[in-house]
Parts: sequence; structure tokens; C-alpha cells
Amino acid sequence: MNGTLELKKIMLSVFLFLIAVSISAQGRKVSGTVKDADGSGLPGVTVVEKGTTNGVSTDLDGAFTLTLTGAHPVLVFSSIGYVTIEKSVAPSQTNLQIKMSEDVTVLDDVVVVGYGTVKRSTLTNAVSSVNSDQFVQGAVTSPLQLLQGKVAGLAINTTSGDPNDSGVQLMLRGVSTLTGNQQPLVVIDGVPGTLNNISVDDIETIDVLKDGSAAAIYGTRGTNGVILITTKKGSTGKATLSYHGYLSLEQISNEIDVLSPDEFRRLPELTDGLVSVINDGGANTVWKDKVFRDAWSHTHHISLQGGDAQTNYYASVNYRKREGIMKNTDQERTTFKIGLDRSFFDGKLSVGGDINYVIVKGSAVDQGAVYFATLTGNPTNPVYDANTGKYSTFYEVENPVRLINEYQKDLKWNEFTSTGKIVYRPIEELSLTALGSLRTYNNNNGTFATRNYDDIHDGQVWREAMYNESKTLELYGQYSKAIKQHDFSILGGYSYNDFEEQNFNLYNYNYPTDALGYAKPGLGMALKEGLASMDGHKFMNKLISFFGRVNYNYDEKYLFSGSLRYEGSSKFGKNHQWGLFYAASGAWRISQEKFMRNVKFVNELKLKVGYGVTGIEPTNPYQSHLRYAFGDPVLINGQWVRTVAPTENANPDLKWEEKHELNIGLDFALFKNRLSGSIDYYRRETRDLLYTYNVPVPPNLASTTLANVGTVENSGVEAVLSGLVVNNRDWKLNLTANFSYNTNKLKKLSNEKYQRDFLELGSTGAPVQKSTHLVKEGGAIGNFYGWKSIGMTESGEWVIEGGEYGDNSSRTVLGNGIPTMRAGFTAALSYKNFDLTVSLRGAFDYQILNQYRMLYETFEKGTQFNYPKTLLDKVYGQYVRKSPAYVSYYIENGDYVKIDNVTLGYNFKLKSSVIQNLRVYLSGLNLYTFTGYKGVDPEVNFNGLTPGMDSYTGYPTTRTFSLGVKIGF
Repeated sequence: MNGTLELKKIMLSVFLFLIAVSISAQGRKVSGTVKDADGSGLPGVTVVEKGTTNGVSTDLDGAFTLTLTGAHPVLVFSSIGYVTIEKSVAPSQTNLQIKMSEDVTVLDDVVVVGYGTVKRSTLTNAVSSVNSDQFVQGAVTSPLQLLQGKVAGLAINTTSGDPNDSGVQLMLRGVSTLTGNQQPLVVIDGVPGTLNNISVDDIETIDVLKDGSAAAIYGTRGTNGVILITTKKGSTGKATLSYHGYLSLEQISNEIDVLSPDEFRRLPELTDGLVSVINDGGANTVWKDKVFRDAWSHTHHISLQGGDAQTNYYASVNYRKREGIMKNTDQERTTFKIGLDRSFFDGKLSVGGDINYVIVKGSAVDQGAVYFATLTGNPTNPVYDANTGKYSTFYEVENPVRLINEYQKDLKWNEFTSTGKIVYRPIEELSLTALGSLRTYNNNNGTFATRNYDDIHDGQVWREAMYNESKTLELYGQYSKAIKQHDFSILGGYSYNDFEEQNFNLYNYNYPTDALGYAKPGLGMALKEGLASMDGHKFMNKLISFFGRVNYNYDEKYLFSGSLRYEGSSKFGKNHQWGLFYAASGAWRISQEKFMRNVKFVNELKLKVGYGVTGIEPTNPYQSHLRYAFGDPVLINGQWVRTVAPTENANPDLKWEEKHELNIGLDFALFKNRLSGSIDYYRRETRDLLYTYNVPVPPNLASTTLANVGTVENSGVEAVLSGLVVNNRDWKLNLTANFSYNTNKLKKLSNEKYQRDFLELGSTGAPVQKSTHLVKEGGAIGNFYGWKSIGMTESGEWVIEGGEYGDNSSRTVLGNGIPTMRAGFTAALSYKNFDLTVSLRGAFDYQILNQYRMLYETFEKGTQFNYPKTLLDKVYGQYVRKSPAYVSYYIENGDYVKIDNVTLGYNFKLKSSVIQNLRVYLSGLNLYTFTGYKGVDPEVNFNGLTPGMDSYTGYPTTRTFSLGVKIGF
């Protein structure tokens, strides 16, 4: 009986479907033309009958023909860069003439904020938005590089060209902690996560919540700012297939000039006899040519999207194969994305889900050792010994070819993220949302150094495996209502996050054969003899939150927003596991006042003020507990027993670091919105900074305690200015510039219970063996602390201001490794079908310790090494010929301006029913750097408490050229 009933239902559904098809086939046709403000036809405009999947795109001349299906049809005309138009079609109309205006205004753009969106015109916080049209073009290696130079106050450094590590660092509005992570929180489609499994081609917009009042809704995770990424979704209309592919060439961005074989042999002549004898190995070896290469990469992205009024979908596959400029380094990455959204019951219920998955395989070398050997290897030494055919070996310097060929590091990892979302709207004003997410990460790395790798170990193996998972559940509701001139919304919700990680690692050596590589790590004898190591860890932590927000808007003039978040973390002591974080902000749209009505050139003028409190939790769990560690075994009663002892004291009062931030800003748009911008002043103070303090034993069980003591302050100004300078039928020119200025000050490092007068941090490396930085109350974080050189004696000794080298009383602040000023500039020019985008960015007022010059720019080491050509530059009239020293001569100004991105493109107008759009482009990244810095790249590490160190053991940054094509079907 049930089977018969189901059959009847199916037959009835088919019958109704056939009737619907029959009726639609009898619909009338409407034709027309879509033109721009100058009267030119607009190709590629999407024309869709509202509420259906019935749609077409305009042809090369802007013409279209569409068969209507509804009784009272409404056509929606949409195109990127133009204001969307809805047009009702009367029964008698058969021809439509549509004029679309450019969307030059940004006032009514929707801005993504925490747990929702607002119109930019009613925004009360400091939020920057960048859409896909404004992204940095070309072969970017991280989604964060899309924002480089685009957001005032957001510093993004690319410090490495390693294909397995993008080397991208972020800092928003300065240093906010002494021990924690300075990276902003990344939220993807409403879920906190990572950028590992997101393809840059799948990103639609990126919004940056910069001030405390905007980020406070995220509580403990919002202190360093929040980056909200919205990925592409399905769209109403016929299915579209898109392809984006590009071929890239990477080269080292800048080479350090070292002595050539000929110059090395001529050292006695070039140094006026200071060097009398050289170690001539009889060869002519340019080591960098043995190590580096022109690296080729190719990337392919295919996406499919479409849908109707009830269902839409988006799916994509991205494949990237990238060679590294250092031989035997590469990465192969495949990313999948599937998204589906469906609405029911006339839109009252909507259900959606996304799956993202990435699989990565990479190869690496011991890049630090390889690059160091490339710089310091004697250029007259041969790669191979002529007598034995084996690798040549050198005093205190490795053979870089040997390091590359006899070392294999395989990196394999994957990350999976699934997200589900249900939204129920029982009434128009109320929405109830349930969002769940699961993210898992696995890696399995294996490294093998053959028995030819060095002369100490008979083969070495490193193995590492790690797994972590993050589970998130968020439940929240929002009620919005407009009553005459009053518009308000109330948000309330609950958030739960559960994180767990476990890791295993092993190191072993002394293997009987190279044939098995790292596949049999247990074959090495060192582990059995107690000479190697095997270790692991497991930890977990939970974060639970209750949050709420109120937005109020009176007559589009007076705006208010307030938020609360009550959050508990398992990482804290029992006395302070919960914290309350709050924010309030308001804005006055001066341009909406009556007295501004006759000021026609002002389209928007808005004054905004915000204050917010956010928190920072420790990076690691269990730090509030008394912790023990195992030590070396001891022999007791004839048996070996592993020792155990306290390593850090319990602190039940361990609590959140709290950042208090004030933001005052002004937004403006002038001359019909062709000139717009903003300026913001902020002052942020982070209190109760966590740091480890020395304590007496006894009464304490351990000699250190992690405690909340310090205070750091950052203050600065940010400005953005954008102008549509030229806008006519053929030509368009848009210029955008941004500038930021930030200073920091450590206001407090001690209290009555825990004292630290100062922190000496960092290391110059051997043989200098000095600390490099000083962190002290009243000073700035990032200060270099050493000896200021003002001359050199005839015997080659440094003359130090105020004393002698090595005397600690003569040390002084020599500079700071964090730029106080940053700027970005973008010019976007288009002429008919051609477009040209040029982006510049720079950082100013900071210093860099050039470690390579400090350690090797001296003749004291003899001629078994190679040297930088700067060794031939006399210092205060003398050659450097004494032991390396940490003096101000090696601390260089790091100021730079980069031609960061140049992209030239052409958009074809095709009269094709298959290919809807076609674009080809040529792009360059990191093309040229204007700087006086003598290292590879002045874009060095700015994170942590020892910024500005340019290590000689890194992976050099790269310059990239790309040729790409985009096709839409």
C-alpha cells in the first residue's frame, strides 16, 4: 500500500513538472539593450527573471533576448562594478532599454562584522574592506598577501621564499603582548579557523576589524584584530564554469654580492697586502649557481556555480605545483571546496554547508645550513675531490651541494573543514542561527640524511606526526526592527570550542644502509644506545562564551553599537577562568544634518568614537598548574630510574591579558563620492601582561612562575584616501593611498610581588655571543641594545662612544626593529579593454641587524671562507680585521619602498554563446625594492621581542613573474 502511494506521488510530481514546462514554453519574449552612462553597450550583464533560474547574459553589444515565465515578471540586471537594477515588465512591453550606472559609492556597501553585516554608512567601528577586484594579483602564496599594502595599520611581511612556508607575518596596530601570539584572529564564513585550506580564487571579500570596539564581540581571540574572510557562494541563474590558470617564474629577489673566484684570489692586491696568503683550492666555483635555480610553477583553478531561487551551489578545485628557487625544494597542493545552500518554506528556513579539503606534499632541505654554506664557501674549492670523486670537505664550512643531494625531507599534510549552518526566520524581524564546524589537521613528515651527509653520523632519520582537531558550535539569534526613524537590532548567542592536539617525534642515527630512507626509523642504533630521542605530547583546551550586541540607528544620523562577551577558558587558574569583555561605539553622520543640505560637494561626513576591551589567553594550556618534567635517569639500587622535578609553580590567579582601546575616526566622501577616505586615531593599552618571573626556592617548589604583571601601550594614526580621478567612456583612473604611524611603550614590567628590571633577549650568534635587544620599563619593545661605534683605531679596535667594547656600562639603544610608519599606494588604470594596476608599499623608521655582515665582514677569519664584497669597504679609514663585534656599524636603516605588484591585463569581447568572458594578464610580484639596506630583503621578522634580526640562515625571498588567463563559460 505504501509503495503504491509513493508511486502515485512520483507520477503526480512528474505530471505537474510537465505542465510547468509546457506553460513556460508558451511564455512571451522580451528583448532589449543594456548600456552604460555613456551609451555604450555593456557585455556580460546578467539578466535574470527574479525568483527563477531563468536568465541570460548580454552579448558584445549589450543586447539580450529572454523568454519570460511569470505572470508579473521582474528582471534583475547585475554586473560587477555597476548598481544592480530591478525592472518590472508590463504586459505590453517587448523591448527594454536599460542604462546602468557605475557603483562608485561605497556608502551602502555591506561590511561583514562579527556575527552579521552592516551598511558601511551606519558602521561605527574601524573596519577596512577589500574585495576580490582590489586584491594583489599574481602568484600569491598566502591569502594574507592579497592584503599587502591595502589596509592601513595592518603590517604584512613576507620574510621567506620557501615553497613550504609562505613566511607571512602579520601585526595589527603594534605589539600587544610579551609572550602570546600577535597574529589576528582569522574567521572564515563565520567560523574561526586557518588559511591552510582556502584557495585565493575562492575568496570574495576580506574585512578587517581593527579597533577594540569592533573586535570585542570575539572576546579573547580578538585582541590582535579580526580578519573576516567571506568565500564565494552559488548564485541565482544558469550554471557558470570558470577557469583561472597561470604560469609563474620565481627568482631570488636580491643576491648578496660575495667575492668571485677571481676577486678571492686577488685579495692580496685588493687589500693592499693586508691579506698575504689565500687558501686556493684550484677551482672556480660559484656556489650560488650550484644551489639556486629559476623556479617554475603552475596553478589551475576551476569553479562551477549556479542555482535558483531556492538552491544555489559552488564547487571548485585548485591545483598548484610550485618549485622553490633552492634546489630540491618544492610543493604540490590540491584544494577542494563544495558549498550548497537551500531555502524552504518561502525562505523561512535555510540550510547550508561547506566542505574544504587540502592535500599537500612538499620537499625541503636544511635551508639554513645550505644558504649559510653558499655565502661562506671558498669560491676556489671544488664541489668534488678530484682524487676520490667524493664531496670535498672544508674547514668549518659545509659543502652546500652535499647538503642538498644527501638530505631528503618529505612534508605531507592535509586539512579538512566541514561547516553546517541552519537559519530559521519565524517572522521577518527574527533570525535564529545554529552553526557547527569540525576542522582536522594531519601531518606526517619524514627526513633522511644519508651516510654521506656528514662525517659524524652513519645516516640520520627524523620522523614527526601530528593530529589536531577543533570542534565549534555557535547558537545565536538576532531581532531587527525599524519603527519610523528608529532602527535597532539585538543579538545574543552562545559559543563553544573544543581543541585537542597530539604529536609524536623521533630522531635516530647510525643506520646500516641508506636503502630504506626514513621508512624504518627503528633500525638506527643510536636510539637503542640511549643517544637519540623519541618524544611526544598531547593537550586539550576548551573555550565557552556568551555574547550579545545592540545596534541602534536614529534617522540615519546618530548611531550606536554596544557588545558584551563573557568567556571562560580552561587555560586559566581556578580563580580567573572567566572574563568579561565589552565595547561601545557611536557615530554622528554630520552629512545627514539639515545644515549640510546645501553643502553639495559633501556626500558623507561621519565622526565615530569607540572603546573596547578584549582579552588574550596563553598560547599553551596547563600553565596555571604546578608542572613537572622528567630528567636524566639515575642509578638506584642497581636500577636506572627516571627523575622527575617541578619546573614551574602553580598560579591559581593566572588570568587574561586585557587590551583597552580607544578609537576616534572620521569618514568622508566628496564630489559625488569620487573622493573618499578616513582617518583614525587610536590608543591601546594591554594590561596584566603574562611573563615568566624568577622566584626563590624555597618557599616555592620551582624557580619560575608565570604571572600577570606588565603593561604595554600602542598609539597611532591611520589614514586612507581614494579618488576616482578619471572616469569617462574609454579611460578610468582610480588612485588609493594609505598611511599608518604607530609607536609602542612598555609602561610596566614589575609589581610588588614579581620583579624584572629589564629583559635582555636575542643572540648575535657565535663567536660574538651577545644579547641583541633590551626590553625595559619606559622604553619601546624592539630596541637594539649594544655598543655605538664612532671610529676605529689603527690596530683595528672599535672606538666606542662612552667607553669600551665589551663593557656593559657602555651599551646603549642603537635603534628599533619595528617600523613606526607604513604606507601603501595603488593606481588602477583602464583604457577600453586594457587595464593596468600598479601597487607600491613601504616601511620606514626602523633598523635591521645584518647578522651576516656582523659575523663575516672581517679579515680575522682568514681565507678558508668567502666574504661579502662589503668587506673591501674601509670603516673609518680601516679594514675590519679583528674578531666580530656587536656594534652599531652593522645595524642598518631598513627603510624601503617596494614595487610590489604590477599587472597588465586585456579583456576580450567575444561574440560567443559558449565563452562568456576571456581575460589574459601579465603580473609581477616583489619586482624591485628601493632601499639602502645591504642584505637580501629589508622585509625581515617583526614579531616577538627581538624584531629586526636578519639571519643568514633563512630562505631568500623571491621575485615572481606570472602569465595568466581567466575564462568564463
